[in-house]
Amino acid sequence: MEEKTTTAEKYNKGGKKYMKMPETIDTNMFAPCGMNCQVCIKHITGNNPCPGCQIDSPNKTKNALKCKIRACIPKKRVKYCGRCSEFPCKLIKKQDKNNKKRYNYSSLENAKKIKNTGIKKIMTLNRQEWTCPDCGGIISIQERKCTNCGKEKKIND
Repeated sequence: MEEKTTTAEKYNKGGKKYMKMPETIDTNMFAPCGMNCQVCIKHITGNNPCPGCQIDSPNKTKNALKCKIRACIPKKRVKYCGRCSEFPCKLIKKQDKNNKKRYNYSSLENAKKIKNTGIKKIMTLNRQEWTCPDCGGIISIQERKCTNCGKEKKIND
């Protein structure tokens, strides 16, 4: 039986190891929709990693460039969807439905926390949740696997 190759393994040429989780996660890595870009596979791997939705760079993924939520934020004059008067809107609900289906991850739940918890606290909690306990590497949301040592994260962790 053939094993499925992960995105991290596809980019892992020559045994290159990926980044460790930083001590603190820059709040610019928190996308307006609630996705923590620090733990996105497109940020963690590759020669030109995506810098995240909030950072201007030519390395943004096609999805980040065409994201309707990202385009909406300046119009609403908020930095995060959770702070918008129309939250949760149909755009974020649709994206959340796709994230749940594809990755078993709710960016909407993260976005909801913005109102009461605050961005720095959310980033601290996300750091704890997505740091590999074995090597300190980053566990990607998409693959639920440490991109450094390969340890899998259980869905209910």
